[in-house]
Parts: sequence; C-alpha cells; structure tokens
Amino acid sequence: MKTKKLMFIGIITCSASIMYVGCKKDAITTAAPPAATPVSNAPADKANRVVTQNSSIESAFADAFRQVDMASKQNGFRSPNSCCIVSFTPTDASTYPKDAVIDYGTSCTGSDGVIRSGKILAHLTNPYIDSASITTIAFDNFYVNNRHITGTEIITNAGKNSANHHVFNVQIQNGNLYSADGVTAYNSIQQREWIAGDNTLLDPLDDIYMISGTGNGTTTNGENYTLVITTPLRAAVDCAWVESGVLEYTVPSLPLVTVDYGSGACDNQATALCGGYTTNIVMP
Repeated sequence: MKTKKLMFIGIITCSASIMYVGCKKDAITTAAPPAATPVSNAPADKANRVVTQNSSIESAFADAFRQVDMASKQNGFRSPNSCCIVSFTPTDASTYPKDAVIDYGTSCTGSDGVIRSGKILAHLTNPYIDSASITTIAFDNFYVNNRHITGTEIITNAGKNSANHHVFNVQIQNGNLYSADGVTAYNSIQQREWIAGDNTLLDPLDDIYMISGTGNGTTTNGENYTLVITTPLRAAVDCAWVESGVLEYTVPSLPLVTVDYGSGACDNQATALCGGYTTNIVMP
C-alpha cells in the first residue's frame, strides 16, 4: 500500500511567460542565431523550480508527521518501519506529556521505498486525538532520500467542527531542505480536517484529510514565492498523490500559476494554468 505524499506539484511548463519574437519577411541575414538564454534564467524554469522544490519540502514535512502519527495513535504505539527503533518517555501508555524518538540509524528503507536516516523527535502534550493537544516535531541529523531536513512542525488539535470532524492547525516554522542544488526554505500555516478514519485509530492507512492554508518559501536560486490553497486539497494516506483540490503560486515576474489536482481519483495527473496556457502534469 502506498503512503501518502503531501506532493503539491510536478513539472510545469509556463509557455506564456516566454517572449516570442517574430521575423519580418525582408529581414534576411546570414548571421548566426543568438545564443540561447540559459535555461536557469527562463521563466518556465523558474516556475518549475518553485513548484517542484515546494513540493519536495512540503512532502518531507508531511512524511515526518505521518511517521509520528503511525508511531503513536492515541495510546496505540506502533513502529512505522521495521528497521527503525521507536522509544517513548515515559514508557507507559497513559502518562503525558510524552517524548518520542524515531531512530532510523544510518540508513532505513521503509515499506514505501523511502530511505531515511537520523532521528525524528516529537513532544506530545496529550494523545494526538485529544482536543487542545499539541504535537511538536523536530529533527536530529534527519535525512530523507539523502536530503537533510531541519525546522519545526507544530500540530495543534483544535477540536471538532460543525461536521463533527477533528480539525488540526499545522505550522511549519523555519523549514529547510538541503540538497545538491542548495537550500530550499519554507514556512506554512495549514488547517487539516480529518474527514475519515478517526474511528480506526490503529489503522492510519484509512485516514483522509482536507487541507487548506497558505505558505511561502525561497528556492535554491533565491526566488521568493507565496502559495494559497484555494480549494481544499484531499489527501488520503493510502494514496501516493493529492486526489483533488486547487493550489495557486505567486512568483515575482511570472503570471499566477494555478494547479488543479482533479476531482478525486487516486492518480498522478494534474493540470496547471499559467498565463492563459494549460499544461497537463504527471506528478512524481
């Protein structure tokens, strides 16, 4: 069963952002064509970089939350991967606050195929399902697929809404993802509505969340961006991709980039609208 990756976008082509220059009929020349603009400076490349790097760092933090969620659902303790070691202090199931350490050692390949190393550290004021409980996630030399992750994720149980669904306020603070290309920085404020699976606490694979919120970040090339979820994203833990919803990116010097994840199918298809052009997306 695939685990959910809170993967916000795949590769995008923003054709409308690239200037088109026509040629006059009588403009005859034998001169060599001008050198191509380096792809790293092209508007389409900038859009690609923003959305894919945001996708990577958001996915990394979503994975960390999922690992803690699987390790401790209410009072049911379970290891998210056979090759990691999970420890709780205090060790009994009923005493809170509680600290959890998920130790992946130097290399731990999960059932999802992801390679993790280092430690995820979590502090739980009360069981995750309890109203007003706060779960704080941090990292100790933690890597996912050889990319180093730092920052803090804070999940606050805001109680139930009018639909009788649990709602969680989630903040990512000073998030950084280190790769061979440099550092991607990210901060976000989200609200996650738990619409299914709360009656089977020991089986996180049937959980479904509706996600809304905003974020901002900086790419490895120093490009700043903001994002807003305009239609809540449907994220099922047993699906590898976002199933539906709409996300918008604002990037200086680019048209608005709108990403639509479809109507609910668990697939890797999405569409992107940028400057009047629509592009089909195959998400990784």
